[in-house]
Amino acid sequence: MNMDMFWSATASLFVRAIPAHLMAYYPFRGHLRFPLWKVLLPVVLIQSVNSLLYGYAVAQTGVGRMVEYGFALIYIAIYFFSVRDDRTKVLFLHLFVTDYLLILRGVSTFIEARFFYHPGMSLDSWTSVLFNLAVLATSAPFALRFFANARDKVLNTDAPVFWRTIWMILAFTTAIVMSFTSDFQAETVRSFRFLFARVLLLLCIFVVYSILLDALDGIRRQAALAEQAGVQEQLLKLQRTQHEHRLQYNEEVKAARHDLRQHLNVIWAYWDKHDIDGLKDYLTVYEKSLPPDVRQTFTKNFALNVVCTHYAEEARKYGIDYDVELDMPERLSMNESEVCALLGNLLENEVEACRKVRRSAPFIRVRGAWEDGHIVFAVDNSCEQEPAWKDSRLLSSKRAGGFGTGTWTIQRTAERSGGMAKFTYQNNVFYASVFLYE
Repeated sequence: MNMDMFWSATASLFVRAIPAHLMAYYPFRGHLRFPLWKVLLPVVLIQSVNSLLYGYAVAQTGVGRMVEYGFALIYIAIYFFSVRDDRTKVLFLHLFVTDYLLILRGVSTFIEARFFYHPGMSLDSWTSVLFNLAVLATSAPFALRFFANARDKVLNTDAPVFWRTIWMILAFTTAIVMSFTSDFQAETVRSFRFLFARVLLLLCIFVVYSILLDALDGIRRQAALAEQAGVQEQLLKLQRTQHEHRLQYNEEVKAARHDLRQHLNVIWAYWDKHDIDGLKDYLTVYEKSLPPDVRQTFTKNFALNVVCTHYAEEARKYGIDYDVELDMPERLSMNESEVCALLGNLLENEVEACRKVRRSAPFIRVRGAWEDGHIVFAVDNSCEQEPAWKDSRLLSSKRAGGFGTGTWTIQRTAERSGGMAKFTYQNNVFYASVFLYE
């Protein structure tokens, strides 16, 4: 075995690969399940083994491509396991990084083979590594900005059917180009056909990504419009329900007034007989028969008050202790419909959880305030069943294995305003804290 070729191929692959791994993980540093160093450490160790096997294959046969392909599957598996997000989105973004690095390697080897060619030259030499790193350093700032923009748009777009299929375009394009340019012999690499195929891949990747990013903007706008329409429909439904409750309440008040004279006669009769104990018992029973007072105002803001009033009636229906205090102005400086939808989702989840409480008296506590352009909600409620979590998201209690739509919508609304939403559970109480900014 040629030891010089072995160590040269081993070192060249390792030095080329480490910057590639850094570029793949660095944009996701806020979406990793573990600290970045805990992810990169095993990757570096595996890459060391990969490089040694690659060097051995090159020294023995002159070709180490199959070793690279085999370890690529391991790196993808680690990538999926480490990045905390939808698998199809992660695959879509990983293909972008992969294609970018394939293009860089193709361009750098073409330059070396085209302009510095000599018979018997090796493309796994230190000269090749320097060419590759030079091309990487030149293009990395642009690529990282483009990738960060793509990452934000991809991760913030919820379109499961779209993501399950769109990654195939990039995968098939990459497979086609790789099948025609997999031979990294100097005589092949120095041809313009090789460069033409890699450049076409580059153009295809950026065209596809540009089109998709524009499409993602359209999807997000449509989703935002659909969400706003849903919020308006929800508010209208709440107002209609509140109006029905008001009419029912008025009818109950009319009936109570009609019966009041009869009750007064009975009360006077107890009084005349000086039967104070009987009078107390009668008044206790009479008080329970009176219609509840549903005219409470929870906040000055009309829209938020409609939401609170609706769920106050729901809480009364199920015997839930409902305590809400909101210090809000009549007009909010931020989107009122989004704030109402957020509060509605919080209260709906609370009522749903309290309905399942059996071992204690269920309760809902809501505190909210507006100050200096930001809104804070602190919400507590009884919850006997501890919520399940997956990838830092709450699982739905209605759909087995599915994520909770309400809590996810709350988080997205908070993040869109530059705020945050936090959910915790302790001692049979579920706590939600939400911060919204203008």
